[in-house]
Amino acid sequence: MEQEKLKNINQDRFSIQENQPSNWFEPLYAASNTDGKGVPWANMETHPSFSHWLANNPLQGDEKSALVVGCGMGDDAIELETLGFQVTAFDVSATAIEFCNERFPQSKVDFVQADLLESQSQWLRKFDFVLEIFTVQALPPKYEKELIQKISNFVAPDGQILVIAEVGREERSFENGPPWVLTSQHIDSFVSCGLRVVGKYVEKDSSSNDDIGTYVTTFKRSNRGDNRDRSGRRYGPRESTK
Repeated sequence: MEQEKLKNINQDRFSIQENQPSNWFEPLYAASNTDGKGVPWANMETHPSFSHWLANNPLQGDEKSALVVGCGMGDDAIELETLGFQVTAFDVSATAIEFCNERFPQSKVDFVQADLLESQSQWLRKFDFVLEIFTVQALPPKYEKELIQKISNFVAPDGQILVIAEVGREERSFENGPPWVLTSQHIDSFVSCGLRVVGKYVEKDSSSNDDIGTYVTTFKRSNRGDNRDRSGRRYGPRESTK
């Protein structure tokens, strides 16, 4: 009864089931349009936290590869393309990908429908730059470690990843989301996947005096190191670090 009282109203609104964590995204986009109406995270422009980071960390794509995790309406992917990257951007929603292609018909971004919780071995340690904004917190907490591992595995040797995540005090339980805001421990989880922190700051909630807010963390994968993931599985020659 207590858990029922705590249940987030969004679970009923979006018909979210813990054991079918990705199924709620397609109906959400299918009920929207290319204006993003009804999609809570649709900024319809470059995400403001990403824009702020870019202002202080200029990127030169120089035809390097970039991946956008959970690309939504596609604006962040277009930003990276503008910076000179060869961009792949994926979302679990086929309709979201259709909207991206409709909104940006002249773009060369490879917009792809794909589920982060399924194997995407074709992208293993492939990308020089990976952008992750709010994806982990959009899925139930029981999948956090798996999601972080999979996202980390996209980063190539000597590549970097920018992770933007909301952090709060609330216990991470299924009843408390979505969104299932993270804790500061998510940084340690990315580090445990073979990455190191090279930059971090917090966009603080104006009503808070502590480190609660939006964490903007940059990680990098060393060009040398052990060629095992966190589960102990060794990668093949093409997938190993040098």
